Amino acid sequence: MATLPTTESEIDDFLAAFEGCTLPKSEWTHAAHLLTGSCYVHQMGREPALAKMRECVRRYNESVGGKNTATSGYHETITVMWIRLLDALHREQPSLDRAAFAALAVERYAGNRDIFRQYYDFDLPGSTEARLQWIEPKLKPLE
Repeated sequence: MATLPTTESEIDDFLAAFEGCTLPKSEWTHAAHLLTGSCYVHQMGREPALAKMRECVRRYNESVGGKNTATSGYHETITVMWIRLLDALHREQPSLDRAAFAALAVERYAGNRDIFRQYYDFDLPGSTEARLQWIEPKLKPLE
């Protein structure tokens, strides 16, 4: 597995590769998703970051041969959930620069990709409905 970028210039290069669909598929890991989402939240705030992730993840998925359907590819509820969690973390740590914030987000959440189980009482990744549209958590609020 490739090492995630840590410096501002490495992060710029990584984001450019992701957005330009030249990032190798093997490097688009859970931690890479977190790094990207945290950079977007840091740079532009929650709603613009969410819009950017929606656009870029869908485009990237297709560029590497994936399809964004009711059963594969982009997942709306998981994307919204992570952007909200990253935004809450950013509100806790507003003074961190982008690279430090991204490192914190990856450190905090990379090992916890099943965090959705704290919020949802069903198979979130496997839900067609949740893949296609945002579903509020039932177990506890995200905010």
